[in-house]
Amino acid sequence: NIEINRGKNDADTTCADTTYTDNNNNNNNESTNNRDRKRTNKRHILKNVFAPVEPSPVETKLIQDRLVYIKRDDLLHLRNSNVSGNKARKMLALNELHAEDFPDVTVSYGGPQSNAMVALAAIVQSKNRELIERENQREHKHKRETSDMEVESLFSSSSSNDSVDEIESDGWLLADRDGEYIQEEGGNYEYHGASSLPPQKRFVYYTKKLPRYLRNQPNGNLLRALSLGMELVQLNHGTYNDLFGGADGGSSVAPIDAPTPGKSLWVPQGGACGLASQGAILMAEEIVSFWAERGKGMPLSVCVPGGTCTTAMLLSREVNRLLKDGKDGKDGNHDKDVEKKPDIQVVVVPCVGDSGYARRQMKALDLSTGGNGIDDIPQILKRPRNKSYFRFGEPNADILKIFLQMKDEHGVYLDLLYGAPAWSVILEHWKHERYGDDSEDSPIKGRQLMYVHSGGLEGISSQLTRYKHKGLIDSGEVQS
Repeated sequence: NIEINRGKNDADTTCADTTYTDNNNNNNNESTNNRDRKRTNKRHILKNVFAPVEPSPVETKLIQDRLVYIKRDDLLHLRNSNVSGNKARKMLALNELHAEDFPDVTVSYGGPQSNAMVALAAIVQSKNRELIERENQREHKHKRETSDMEVESLFSSSSSNDSVDEIESDGWLLADRDGEYIQEEGGNYEYHGASSLPPQKRFVYYTKKLPRYLRNQPNGNLLRALSLGMELVQLNHGTYNDLFGGADGGSSVAPIDAPTPGKSLWVPQGGACGLASQGAILMAEEIVSFWAERGKGMPLSVCVPGGTCTTAMLLSREVNRLLKDGKDGKDGNHDKDVEKKPDIQVVVVPCVGDSGYARRQMKALDLSTGGNGIDDIPQILKRPRNKSYFRFGEPNADILKIFLQMKDEHGVYLDLLYGAPAWSVILEHWKHERYGDDSEDSPIKGRQLMYVHSGGLEGISSQLTRYKHKGLIDSGEVQS
C-alpha cells in the first residue's frame, strides 16, 4: 500500500545532483582513479517516481558555462495508469479518483497525436481495469461463501430427500445479470452476479478528419489511445473549428451535449482547466521548498515550455500564493525570515503559437478558474525580434540542431515539439545577454534558471521519422 501523505521534502529527496563531489578528501597523494571512483559513488541515481507520494528530482547541468537546474518531471508517473511528465501533473486529480467515483464518460478534443489524448485514454482504461479487478474479487469471495454454505447444507440435510433444492446439482449456484439463477452447460455453476460486467468507463475524443495515411495506418499516440479503448469522432474542418476553434483556443465550457447527462466530464484541449490545479500545487511546493534550501538568496526563473500554457499559468499562481503567505513550501511552514523569502518567478516559453496567443490562453484560463487575469500571469520568454515563431509540429532544421546539441554536448534529452523549441529560445536569450544586447526584454536575465522537463521522450522516434521524411536527417540518426 502506498501512503498518500508525503514525507519531509528535504534536499536528499528533492534533488538528484549529477555533479560530482570530492568527499573533502585532503589526501593530495590519492590517485586520480581512486578520486574518480569516489566521485562516481557519490552520484545520485535518478529513477522514476510516483505522484503524489514523491516529488520529481532536480538535476543540475552545466550548459554554456551556466548552472541549470532541471526539474525532471519526465520521471514523474501516476499510479496504475503510468501517465508521465507534464500530463502526470495535469491529470493527477483525475487519476486519484476511485473507479466508482470516476465519470462514466470523459470527453475531450484536439490533435490526433496529442499527449493529453493518450494520457486520458490511459487513465480511463486504468479505471476499467480497477472495476474488473474489484468485481473479480467480489466474485471470488461469493464463490468461497457459497461453497461453505453448500458443504454445511450437505451435512445438515436428511438422507430421505424430503428437502430438495430448487436446483439439484453438485455445481455452483449462479445468478444471471438480473439476479436469477441459471445453469451452465455440463451442470457446472459459476456466480456472475448482477454486476459481473461492470459499467465500462468511456473516453470520447473529437478531432479533425484524419489524413488518409493515418486512417489507413494509425501510429504513435493515436494508435496507443485507440488500443486503450478511445472512441474517436472525426469532424470536418468547418464543424471542428465552429465547435472548438477561436483566437484563444477552445472554450472551458463544453460546446456539445453530454453523452451521459450528470455523469460526463468535459476536459478542454490539453487539460486546460482547473482539474490541473492539484498537480500545480504539488509542483509549486516542491520548487519553493527546493529553492528555499538551495537558492542562497539568488533570484530564480522557472522556465516551462507551453502549449496551452496551463501548467505555467497554474504553477505561477501557486508559487505566488506560497510566497505571499510567507511559506517555504515544506509542510506549509511559514518562513521564519519573511524578508528573505525566495525570489521565484515562473516563465512560459510558447511552443504553440506566439506570445500573444499564449497570453490570451493564460488569461482565459485564469479568469475561468477564479483569477483576475492579471496578477498571476507568468512572464513570457519571447522569440528574439529577428526570429519568427516555429510552426508547431513542423520539422525544422533549427529545432533539430538544438535537439542534437543538448543531447550530444550536455546529455539532456528533449522532445522535438516542446523541449527543443523551448531551449532554442532560451539559448538565443543567453546569446543576446552574453554580447551585451539590451534590446531584448528578458525575464531570465541575471537570474538562476530552472527548466521543467515536461517529458514526451517516448515520441522522439516518431518525431525523428518525420524529420527523415523531410530530408533533414538520415536513417542512421533516427535510431539515436
